[in-house]
Amino acid sequence: MFAPQVASRPPSSRDSPRLRPQHSRSELELSQSSGIAAPVFTPSLHRSLRKDHEDTHTHGEKSPEPIGKEEHSPIFFRPRASILDYTELMYQGSDRIRGLVTCFWTIVGAYLLSLLFSHYQQSGQVMASSLASVIFSRAADLLVSDLALVLSTALVVPLVLWLKAADPRHGAAVQAVAEVTWLGFWYGWQGSRGWPWAQRCFFALHTVVNWMKVHSYLSTNRRLARALRSAKQLKEEGGDAREIDRLEAELCPYGTRFPDNVTLGNYALFQLSPALVYELEYPRTARIRWGYVAEKLAGTAGIFVVFYIVVAHLVIPHLERMPDTGVGVATLHLMGPMATCWLLFFFITFDSIANGFAELTRFADRRFYDDWWNARGLDEFSRKWNRPVHMFLARHVYMPVREAWPHPLPALSAWARLRRAVPPGVAAMAATFFFSSILHELTIVVACHRWNHAVFFFSQMMQIPLIICSERLPWFRNQQALRNWAFWLAMVSFQPFLLCFYTYPAFAKSTSLSVVSAAVVAVNGTSI
Repeated sequence: MFAPQVASRPPSSRDSPRLRPQHSRSELELSQSSGIAAPVFTPSLHRSLRKDHEDTHTHGEKSPEPIGKEEHSPIFFRPRASILDYTELMYQGSDRIRGLVTCFWTIVGAYLLSLLFSHYQQSGQVMASSLASVIFSRAADLLVSDLALVLSTALVVPLVLWLKAADPRHGAAVQAVAEVTWLGFWYGWQGSRGWPWAQRCFFALHTVVNWMKVHSYLSTNRRLARALRSAKQLKEEGGDAREIDRLEAELCPYGTRFPDNVTLGNYALFQLSPALVYELEYPRTARIRWGYVAEKLAGTAGIFVVFYIVVAHLVIPHLERMPDTGVGVATLHLMGPMATCWLLFFFITFDSIANGFAELTRFADRRFYDDWWNARGLDEFSRKWNRPVHMFLARHVYMPVREAWPHPLPALSAWARLRRAVPPGVAAMAATFFFSSILHELTIVVACHRWNHAVFFFSQMMQIPLIICSERLPWFRNQQALRNWAFWLAMVSFQPFLLCFYTYPAFAKSTSLSVVSAAVVAVNGTSI
């Protein structure tokens, strides 16, 4: 979900986004020579790493921090595999979790088989088909519209070229107007198509993802355009050499220099890469493993089938009976199925789709999530379970607010006194939660065409005082296992409650096929 994804000590947005991996040169060369298709750097980045290594020792700067402290450094991307990527482990010759994965999917398959057999005995059909008619209804119209949505984002390339030559004082305003116009057009297009609710949900989520890419591309290139102007001005005036070197390093972190990156080819590669934060260059693998891609494609299809069976046979029936049984009973029945849907969504998104696109684009940083299962609160969970969104919010929301918040002037007004009283980290966290909550609520309203008094918005904003209190109570802060239990009990119970709350009015009025499709959207929206 688009949860507030904030690091405890984020990197400064003024730092140069250098791609400094926490691997030594010898380790990278060993990986290439061993024949293992693990993520490695390309030769051009190898040369830049050697130069970066020499510059570090020449100027006496500190070497990069250890792997366990990456959130405290300006490093965003480096070669690494996903923690639970079973396919990658098998390619590297490791079978540490092979038995666990086999056991898990065997149990899931056995349970689904018994579920389908029971459904056949009761109805004479192996699988419920009404949900499929909703999901695949007007599929061609949806695919054409989605392709047009993605292609329309390429307009950012000529826009960046225009902003580079335009007055920098108007750059932020032009970018804001362009993004709002783009969002408004595609949200309006979605509302005018008359799609079922499942298609609306998919299109709304994909619109938000593409907007994040557009915003990051425009913001990063606008920052680089300012750096280019500053570097030229300093060179003309004979300014500080160190400042010029810093700007040059920002403009050309490795082989590509701004504005040479502003091309349709460079943007297309960013659009296909599983990243929401734009960089001039990313670490790339040496080649594409087509067997790996085929396995991820098969995994996506298999998990989708499992997801369909769970929703059609375990979620929809309880929602249809909810007007008679009540929200409380339906919530209890849906806790298990909703948790299963959430896990399946995680695997199909981050393990199958994200890794598949990463392999196709040779995107070497496969760290799409951390150990979210050990989370002790929503703030930690948000940082770990969806790192692409976490990095977007940290780069474009958290860090700008944190840097702009300190107020050096005397506290002459209430706003100035507030800025002096509230720590920058707390203010940045609150701003990130607020932005994320607005994004959640807007997506749900657009997808479902239903206003539910901003329940999702307020439920997320209420996490801020809970997080602060949990950190300031020593007896609770030190109870790591208790905090983990409390978090998961809240997650397992609150998600089905939100589903029932958002879908109860529709099921209370009708149980037609259109209402069933609305439930599908709610299932997807609350599980993301």
